[in-house]
Amino acid sequence: MVTINTIGVSKEIDGESGAQLTDELTFLSGKYAGTCYAADGYETIRTQEPQKALRRAENTAQNGHHSVFQHSMVTMEIQCPKIIAMLLNSIGVSNTSEKSARYTKMKPQSEKEAILYEKWHDILKQQIEALYPEKFSEREADKLAYENARYMLSVFCPTSMVYSLPFRNIFYVMDWAEQMRDQLNGQADAFSKRLAEELSGLVKSLDVVIGGKRIFHDNKNEYFRFMPVQATGQLDDDNVEYFGDVYTAKFLASFAQVAQEQRHRTLRVKINFVGDKPGEYGYYVPELLQEQSLQEEWLQDIAGVAEQFPQGMLVSVTEQGLFEDFALKCKERMCGRAQLEIMRLTEELVARFAKNKQNLSSANRRRLEDLLEDDKPCARCGYRDFQCVEGCKWGKAGALLRHI
Repeated sequence: MVTINTIGVSKEIDGESGAQLTDELTFLSGKYAGTCYAADGYETIRTQEPQKALRRAENTAQNGHHSVFQHSMVTMEIQCPKIIAMLLNSIGVSNTSEKSARYTKMKPQSEKEAILYEKWHDILKQQIEALYPEKFSEREADKLAYENARYMLSVFCPTSMVYSLPFRNIFYVMDWAEQMRDQLNGQADAFSKRLAEELSGLVKSLDVVIGGKRIFHDNKNEYFRFMPVQATGQLDDDNVEYFGDVYTAKFLASFAQVAQEQRHRTLRVKINFVGDKPGEYGYYVPELLQEQSLQEEWLQDIAGVAEQFPQGMLVSVTEQGLFEDFALKCKERMCGRAQLEIMRLTEELVARFAKNKQNLSSANRRRLEDLLEDDKPCARCGYRDFQCVEGCKWGKAGALLRHI
């Protein structure tokens, strides 16, 4: 028989200092740690002297057993550059509700970016209305145009999010941020210098969250694996592609696409981008700009803000994971409502799995069949085991044929 007794919940706080928060969660972690030795369950822990829980927490931290500090989640409202949000979102044990580049206007940092953001919004809106007359309301076309125009904006463009992280991982993130900052401080390129400055700001802000009480450090020498070059100083781009039950896929994608890609926390995503040669992998061009003259104008404009590292700049991406987790990704991204770039890249990977289906187990072959129709990638609304409850302009037939 299974019984459950709720012993803790997250709560909204107002005015509590970082030091108070750290003391409270350290005390709570010490109590949770006591359950490992309690003969009669958590109720015996409730009645123990507070100092016993605090001593237990201190000893547990010193002995490197940090998992008890992971029970409590800390939820923060964070204002930061997009690249810092991407680093934070690369942590598997976290949760994010971030400002949308589709439903809200972004705030360019430079005058040139602002001009290009509005210029291409107007052009893209005209293209949407011309290619898909009466498909979208003016408000919908406006939002879609801004979503695509944001490729012109820097990956250091400010964003905001509500972000939850286990108490333990705050200390780890601070360690990883300091490690990356120190690695970047010796670099001369603009990307490294700017990222190092933002990482310093991240550490200072998190130090306020914990009230300056660094009660332990990462004891496994981990780092932000999402950006290995910046974290270790070494390229990590020689993975060999393989499509099977466990897979490795490599492709080029924009910063904007990677920000979507990494949200699938059951998969491992990393980018290789040094930053000393802005635009070395090229730039993403929205499919809507089918006229050659518009494509050339787009590329000229985005190259003109290369030193700002626009979100449309391509980077080298490695995605790794289990096929069944990739199938879950398809249930998010093979959709007419998804960002077009990530849908296209997901569609390509489905096709590559289909070509290598002999490498899949019988269970995964059955999962693959659910992703296909007539041996070709299918939109998620055509999956046998998926029921869509969102409104859609495209339907199964149009989702993979759209250009916006």
